[in-house]
Amino acid sequence: MVVLGIDPGTARLGYGVVRVSRKDNFDLIESDVLVTAKDLEPKDRLFYLYENLTKIIKKYSPDIMVVERLFFNTNTKTAIAVGQARGIVLLAAASTNTPIFEHTALEAKLVLTGYGRSDKKVMQEAVRKFLKLKKVIKSDDANDAVAMALCYVRKGNHKNDKKDNAEN
Repeated sequence: MVVLGIDPGTARLGYGVVRVSRKDNFDLIESDVLVTAKDLEPKDRLFYLYENLTKIIKKYSPDIMVVERLFFNTNTKTAIAVGQARGIVLLAAASTNTPIFEHTALEAKLVLTGYGRSDKKVMQEAVRKFLKLKKVIKSDDANDAVAMALCYVRKGNHKNDKKDNAEN
């Protein structure tokens, strides 16, 4: 099974591709961040994300995409921008017929570290340990995306992977 995790954002969209070969055996295929130029119009930033995310989906043919579900943010400008990026992620999933699932950052932290309020360094180390990497994934956005993918599998959601669980 191939799982594509996404940490949405219009300036920086993190992604991580994880292969699950059997229970508790995870391989990181790729993790990175799509960065949009600050001087681009919002529509052009969103198009860049859509175009490049679609290429990633076509390259790796994930069985499932897992995107971070957001809580309401007190910073309205940030919440709207991230919401737009999430819309692009959902559109890319729909246009490639890729099932999608959502988890909150709190869920991922709880599943990977045992504590829902873990900080970034603790999460980086948890992801490193689960994947048996020599070094942590430096980019917080890429690490958060990989954590989404790992959360999906660790929660056992892959047992029902034929189902579109965007509502869960």
